[in-house]
This record gives sequence, structure tokens and C-alpha cells, in this order.
Amino acid sequence: MAARISVWAYPWDIADEGANVALDWLRDAGFDAIELCPNYHAISTFAPRNRKRSIFYSEQGAVYFPARAERYDRIKPKLYDEPEVVNAYAAVSDAIGARGMQLNAWVIGMFQPWIARAFPDTAIENAFGHRSYAQTCPASPDVQTYLAALLADLCDQFGIGSISLEGVGHPGFAYGWVRERILISLGAWTRFLAGLCFCVNCMAAARAHGVDAPAVRDSVADELRTRLDASQDDPPDEDVASLVQERTDADEMFRGFLEAREQTASGIVKRIRHELRHTDVRTGVTAVSTGWAPNGLRLPDLLDTVGELLLPDPTDEPEETTAQVKLARGAERDIQLAVSQTGAASASPNGPAFEERVARIADLGVDRVMVYNFALLTPDTLRHIGGLLRDKLG
Repeated sequence: MAARISVWAYPWDIADEGANVALDWLRDAGFDAIELCPNYHAISTFAPRNRKRSIFYSEQGAVYFPARAERYDRIKPKLYDEPEVVNAYAAVSDAIGARGMQLNAWVIGMFQPWIARAFPDTAIENAFGHRSYAQTCPASPDVQTYLAALLADLCDQFGIGSISLEGVGHPGFAYGWVRERILISLGAWTRFLAGLCFCVNCMAAARAHGVDAPAVRDSVADELRTRLDASQDDPPDEDVASLVQERTDADEMFRGFLEAREQTASGIVKRIRHELRHTDVRTGVTAVSTGWAPNGLRLPDLLDTVGELLLPDPTDEPEETTAQVKLARGAERDIQLAVSQTGAASASPNGPAFEERVARIADLGVDRVMVYNFALLTPDTLRHIGGLLRDKLG
């Protein structure tokens, strides 16, 4: 069976162009699926395709489908304030089936500043006890309940083929900051330590795992302060994975803290799977790893949970991609394979390197290729990419 060729898309761009017009154009350009986000993070975009608003700005993120507030608990969805944009999901859902296309959901996890601001206890908190309101924490029971309810609400309303979970693990240091100001050199290990979350929920998860959580927090804070007060810059070539292995071999409490962190990351994916157990929707997740994962999302922990695997770039990370494919195909359950194929100018979509990447994707035998992004690329570029993928993948 030929791979589906899909495109990531924002609801506001679909609303501005019109669902019928956009889907007809995509079908004629070689696409037979669309990845439409029902929620999104803070963003600024420039869309050469969009004639109504070339610039879109959202300071804290929002929900972009008609979520029903009565289905939620403490955290209730913050709908975007333009009804025609919120209604784009329904318009696409109504129009897509007659065109033989598939509607998929591209879902944002922790990068939700509006939630962190409205519910400060859900925000990530560093070892010094200072919160970042750019990200929520996956250890928060309220965040887990909200995200699972959001996807159940979405799938109950619309015919969703698959869900791609982006950023549901523990976020990295400074991810999502607006115009960050960091004027000192921070090595990879310092950034890793600074990104560890010690919010009340992470501390509770660690204690439940048998960890002296305050001792780990104080130790990380002391090490961070020593590094920040040092007169010399951090080593530029720090291998975080090796340093984690070295530290966990020597420090059982630190190992336990990271294990608890992994359990909360994989736990939110399992919570979503359970919430969608009565549907045929496949749930996939981005940014997983076959080995130690800085965000806590280890593929071996998720093989009994996901129905789809979003692979890393097959040419930039060939060894990791090959390892993930092997694990997925050796799993006891059917796990489909998908890959995101960027079309940004930096990827030179008209050059030979791009064709080599497409050839590698074809060799992997993936089930779906997703191109980023409908309105952020020029129509000619997107049409070229769709045609090339269709030609190589069938």
C-alpha cells in the first residue's frame, strides 16, 4: 500500500483560504492527508501563501476547535477568539471524506503558556524553586487529565485517523522562552541540570519512587550554583548521555529521580491511550529515543502503547532511525511508521540532498510522510515536494 502524503497545517490558514479550496489544492498537488492542530503554543508565523494575514501572532497559545467546557475538570480549554478559525476543524472534517483524504490531529503537549499562567502549580520549576511559565509539567495530574480530555473531546467530534503528540515529555531548558536573554556560556550538562523540574508534582512522583527528592533537588541546585559561579566557560563538547550514565551509576537517588521522570513522561501517553481506548485512532509520539532520552520518552517504554511512531530525520539521524524502525517492527502490536519531511528553505527542497532524503524514506517503507507546512511554504515549493514524494513513494 502506498504511503500517505500529508501536510501539517494551521487552522487559521485553512480558515482564511477556505477548507474546500485548500483541500482541493492539496489533493491536486499529490497530498491525501492533512495534519491539523487542534491546539497550539505561542507562535509568530509569516505565511507567503495567506492573502488575508501573512503574519499570525499568538502570545500564549490556545485551543482551535470547539472544545466543550463541560467535559473538562480543573483546566478548561481556552478557545481562540475568532469563531471562523475555531470552526475550521469542523469544515475540514465535513469536506475531507468526499475527497478520499484523511484528517489527522497534530497535538501540542507541554508548551502551553496560557495553562502555566492560569495554573502556576502546573508550570515547570527548576532546582532553585523558580518557575518558567513557558511550559507545563507532564507530572501534573491536572495537565494529564486536561490533555486526555482534550483529545477524547476532539475524537468524539471528528473523524480523526491518527494523533501525533508533540512535546508531551519533559521540556528542555529555555524551550519556549520569548526572546531569551542568556549572556553566559551554558554547556550541555548545565542546561540539562537547569532543565530538570522539581515542581510539587515531580517531587511527589520521585518520593513515590522511593527517592529523597529534596536531597536530589538540593544537590542539583548546589552543582548548578557552582557551575554558574565559575570563572571559566563550560566545556563545549559535553556528552550528556554519558554524563547521565556516569552519574546514575554512582548516585542511586539521582537514578531514581530520572526513572520517576521517565514514568511521568510515558505515563501521560498511556493516559491518552486509555482515554481513546474506544476509538480506532492511532496515537503516535514525536522525539522518542531508543536509549536514554532527555525528555523522558524512551521508545522501549512505549512499544505497548503507541500505534504509530514518528521517526527522526532518516538522513540526519540514520542510526537512530534504523534502530527505531527495528524496535517498532519487532513489537507485538502493529505500529505504523511516519516521518516528518520539512520543506523549509534550509532543507533545500529543490536540491539533490532533498531527493536523497526522499529516497531514504522510500527505502524505510513508511506509512505516512508529513510535510511542514501548508501556508509557510510557497505553493510552488509545496507542489514540488508533494509531486516528488508521490513519484518516489507511489
